[in-house]
Formats: sequence, C-alpha cells, structure tokens
Amino acid sequence: MPEQLTANAVVLQLAELSRQLDHTVELLKEADLEATMARHAADVAESTAFLSAEGSVEMRKHKARLATDKLEERALQAEAVVRFLRHRINALGTRIEVGRSAGAALRAELQALPYDQGA
Repeated sequence: MPEQLTANAVVLQLAELSRQLDHTVELLKEADLEATMARHAADVAESTAFLSAEGSVEMRKHKARLATDKLEERALQAEAVVRFLRHRINALGTRIEVGRSAGAALRAELQALPYDQGA
C-alpha cells in the first residue's frame, strides 16, 4: 500500500532531494576536475610517446596510443563518471519537479475539502 501523501511528507521528501542534489553537484565539480586532469595527462603522454616513437606518422600515432592506453582508459572512466553525475542531477531535478507537482495537487485537494471552523 502506498504511503499516504501529506504536506509534511512532501516537504521532507523535497528537502531530502535538495540535499541529494547539492551533494551530487559537489561530486560533479570534483569529478569534472579529475576528468579534466586525467584527459590532460593522457593527451600529454600520447604526444610525448608520439614524438619519441619511430616510423611513419601513422605508425608513430598507433605506437603512442598503445603506449598510453592505461592513461586513456583512466581519462575515459573519469569522463564517464562526469556523464553519470550529470544524468543524476537531471534525474534529481525531475524528481523535485514531481514532488512540487504532488505538493500542488495536495494543496488543491485540501482546499477543496469542506472546512468546519466550528469544530
């Protein structure tokens, strides 16, 4: 059976979602910096490996990619974390909007109910 919707429950849920959103934004900031630094490290390492490799341009390019495979993998993983956190932020925003709509529906329902001031 679903939990009964009360004004207090809506407010508490929105407050929790707001805390999660703030936390996720902070995680995104940290992950974005880490991804940027990982991408830079991978790019510099690949350029260094390319310049020190021998052979044709295509051969040097592929040797450099193979030599920096682990750094590239780390950068790709860090970039994936950033994408995930952006999706999480979007999902939290959607959940907050749903909560606001639920709150508005609850207020409308409460206004429609008869109110006996004498009771």
